Order: sequence, then structure tokens, then C-alpha cells
Amino acid sequence: MKILSFSTCPLDPLLGSGKTRLRWSTGLRELGHTVEMIEPQEFETWHGWRRALRFRQAWGACAFVKEKLRAENYDLLEFFGGEFGLITWQLSQQASRPFIVAHTDGLEMLASARERAYHPPQNIKDHLRQWFAAHTHERLSRAAFVYADAFVTGCELDRRYVLDHQIYAPEQTEVIAPGLDQEYLSMPFSAQKQQRVAYTGSWIPRKATDKLTVVMTRMLTQYEELQFDLYGTGATPATVLADFPAALHSRVTVHGRLSNAELAMNLSRAKVFFFPTQYEGFGMALAEAMACSCAAVTTPTGFGAELRDGEEALICDFNDLAAMENAIGILLRDEERRLHLARAGWQRVQQLSWQTNVQKLEATYARWLSAYQATR
Repeated sequence: MKILSFSTCPLDPLLGSGKTRLRWSTGLRELGHTVEMIEPQEFETWHGWRRALRFRQAWGACAFVKEKLRAENYDLLEFFGGEFGLITWQLSQQASRPFIVAHTDGLEMLASARERAYHPPQNIKDHLRQWFAAHTHERLSRAAFVYADAFVTGCELDRRYVLDHQIYAPEQTEVIAPGLDQEYLSMPFSAQKQQRVAYTGSWIPRKATDKLTVVMTRMLTQYEELQFDLYGTGATPATVLADFPAALHSRVTVHGRLSNAELAMNLSRAKVFFFPTQYEGFGMALAEAMACSCAAVTTPTGFGAELRDGEEALICDFNDLAAMENAIGILLRDEERRLHLARAGWQRVQQLSWQTNVQKLEATYARWLSAYQATR
């Protein structure tokens, strides 16, 4: 197959989405396919400008994709992101074109629906912003999926959303989870842990940092020996620490950028991984922590929605702070319960192999492409 793939984020191996997109494209190349992966700086209009990013990517992609298709023949177009709605719609009107796949590691339509739930409008300005987003960003995102030929996602929750909204037929969809890097999969199960809770993720509202700080302030106050480690926040330590009482700062550590090996080693020290996120397309941070023998407390989104509550993780409702506090407390006090949960979680993520899942993606694309070409 000859694949032209577009990413809305930089292909940075130390960033979640950038890393997974690199792994998919590299894996397909290793299987003998030609994959050309395009980053935003190649197609984005006025790259580097701070405003109207989604519109600049949508507009720039139209001209860039058409130019690429005039110069070369491709079997399949792979779009990562809702910003490609305009070009997807335009291409869908053409009789002769490549097969189009909307490959998502975060379904914008579902993410927007969740955002309205955890961040309802508080004033006229918020209502206007939400109205504007519904008539611009969300329409653009919907077009990226409605006019694509097929859909690949990392979690069943996203797939269920597009089926429930009748955007695709079941045979046009596939759930293929990303894989874990070897630094995490190679970690043996570890029973010996320190009295630590860990979190990995950006310091943004979607990650429920407001709830995280409330719960962890209570836990740190209640357990005087407890340490809290935060990784990958993308914020300065001062910004994060400002959300905690000054008396607790000595037990809250905001780590800088770490390699996979360093992060895996650090996570392996923690008893509990606390991940109260509001929405995830998959939630690589959760799977990575489970591979490091952390017992997980999380919410029913992304990979977390597919875990067995009470067996592979403790799943709490998005707004149930008391349940989150109780779950962490149980795992800090009850060694037998923590070890059972951590081992089951560790075993669950051993199946997340990049090699296996890239092969599944290859087989899916080959099947879809064969059926598509047979109708041309």
C-alpha cells in the first residue's frame, strides 16, 4: 500500500499523540508499505501564528493534499484529526480518489460533548464561545468523519459514539489500541513499592486537575508519609504547586521531561496511579503506569472504560470525589487488595504490543482497500 498520512500535531516521540502516529507509520513501513507522514509545519497556513489554528490547518491542508495527489498516486489517505473535514468533504465528491480513513486517537465530537458536561457555560461569554464552537469547530470535526470512508479508533467508547450517531456502519469501523513502548512492556511485575501516588498528564481542565488537586490534598493531609509525583504536566512546578497548600509542597514533586526509561523507573516506585481524566481517546499514560505495576484509580473513558472495575482498576465516576478518595485510601492501606489489582492490571496491558497492533491495522487497511478498489 502507498499511504499519505497527515498529523495535526508535531511528530515528537516524547508527546503522546506524536509518538503514537510515528509508531503507526514506522510499523507499516517495516511491513513493506510506503507511508509518507506529513507534519503541521508542512501544510499549515501561517505556521507558528498563535490564533485560529484549526482553521489554518483546515485551509492549508486543502491545497497541500490536492497538490500531493496531482503529483503522485496514493492508495489510501489517513487523516489524524478533525481539522481535515474540509478536504475530506471535497475529496468525497470525486469519483477517482484514494480511500480515506479517519484515524483518531481522540474523537473530537465526543471530546466536545464531554467538555460541555464538565465545563458548562457560566456566563454570556461562555455561551457565545460554545455557540461559536458548535457552528465552526464541531461542524468541521464532524465533516472529517462523516465524509471519510472508514474509521479507526483506539477505544470502544469512540467507536460506539460514531455507531450510535449513525456516522458509519459497523463494518466501516475498527478499534485498534496503540502499543506500549518496550521500556514499559519490559518492566517486570514489582510488589515492593514506596508510599507514593503518581499522575502523568497535561495540567489542563480535560485531565480534571481541579478534582485531582482536591483529592490529593485530602490524601496528603490524611497520610503524612505519602508522596505525590506528577509527570508530563507541561507546566512549571510553580504553576502546579500553586494549586496545593504550601504546607504540602515538600511532598509534591513536579518532574521535568523524562525519557521513557526514566519515567518507567519512576512510576515503578508508586503504589497507586491516579488518573481522574474527563476524556481520553485511549489514555496511554494509564496503560504505561499499569505496566509499571501501579494499581490504577481512574474514570470510565478511553482505556479506563474497558477495564474491569475492582479487578483491573478502580473506576470512579467523573465527579465522585469521595469515591476517588476512598479508592486511593483502600489501595494505600490494603496490601493484598493493591497487589491483586496491580497484578491484574499489569497482565492486562501485556497484550498492548506495537507489532501485533500494527499488523492488525495493516490487515484492516488491506481489507477495506480491496473492497473499495473492487467497486471502482
